[in-house]
Amino acid sequence: MSYSRPDETWGYEPREAAPPPDGPAWGGQEPPAEPHRPARRRRPLLPRSTRRREAPSEPSDTGPYPQADGHEGAQHDRARHGRAHDDHARHGGDQGPGHDDGAGHEVGDHTMPPPSPQLLHRLPPLAVTFVISAGIILGAQLERPAYAAGIAVLQLAMLVCASWTRRVDGVWVTLAVGTALALGADWAAVAWTPVSLLPVTVLLAVAFQAGAFAQLLRRDHAGIIESAGFTMILCIAVCGYTCYIALSRLGSAPPAMYSAVVAAGTAILAARAVDLVMPDPRINRQVTRGAFGIVIGTMCGTASAAYAGLVIEGPEPSHAAIGGLLVALTAVLTDLACGYLSASRRIDGAGTAPHPVIEIAGPLLAFALVGPVVYLLSAYYIID
Repeated sequence: MSYSRPDETWGYEPREAAPPPDGPAWGGQEPPAEPHRPARRRRPLLPRSTRRREAPSEPSDTGPYPQADGHEGAQHDRARHGRAHDDHARHGGDQGPGHDDGAGHEVGDHTMPPPSPQLLHRLPPLAVTFVISAGIILGAQLERPAYAAGIAVLQLAMLVCASWTRRVDGVWVTLAVGTALALGADWAAVAWTPVSLLPVTVLLAVAFQAGAFAQLLRRDHAGIIESAGFTMILCIAVCGYTCYIALSRLGSAPPAMYSAVVAAGTAILAARAVDLVMPDPRINRQVTRGAFGIVIGTMCGTASAAYAGLVIEGPEPSHAAIGGLLVALTAVLTDLACGYLSASRRIDGAGTAPHPVIEIAGPLLAFALVGPVVYLLSAYYIID
């Protein structure tokens, strides 16, 4: 039996000697030098307005997330443009099509809610509403040709302002057909015996056909559906002014017409006046009209029609109040519709008409589309 002593050095082997360092002094080779990295450049802290005006700098690779395909710095440019847009909207700049900031970049987003118009731009519709209301009531006391001439002026002004507010393709069709219809309908309302809207209705149907045929004569058929629809709406508005001439020839209808016109004028004046004091909250973010003005204007128009029924001999106060509610609601909503017309044009990127034109187009179109309602209520309900 033999016994061998175990190796007591197992697990305690000495470490191997480190190899001699490489280098020219030891006969080795010099390790390759690391590539030179440029020092990180820091962007100077400049005011925000200065950053918008300066020219775009060269793209750098120092960002935390470098862009691929050679688009370094695009994220920085997008952030800078976003800050410029926010500053422009905060300071109430023009919210129409973006303009150039001097460095070739567009500033301003036309899809953002526009600022409220200035006070001087909101006063003309008040004066125009008062003039139209007084002209329709007092002009009925004149001779029929003179009254028809005044109504024709309102018709042409309505055509120009409404077409300017919502610029459509082929606007010459709208203006030409509307002007011809205004002259023909006013002549029929003055000369036709007995008083009737039948010839005016026939002329309106002919205008629809003429407008559709004129669209085919255009070289460019872009937006033909919108242009045809807008032409038809303005043709109805033209005939609405003609209804006042026909009502002035009816013996018992003028007093009822006066109360209805007072209701429409009071509703628009009250709505516009409330907007001067309480422009917010808006009825829509893109439309610069307050929600309180629409409600208060309708209530004031109804109350004024009921009071007119007490003062003017003819309509019963209860009938005048109900008719005044319908007339006031129609007038206020039509006036509001012009704000939507301007907003749709601005959102489409086509800019906007001047603020006085937009504000004046509302009352002109409102009294036009109120005309058929006033005729039906005066001839068949209020004076019944």
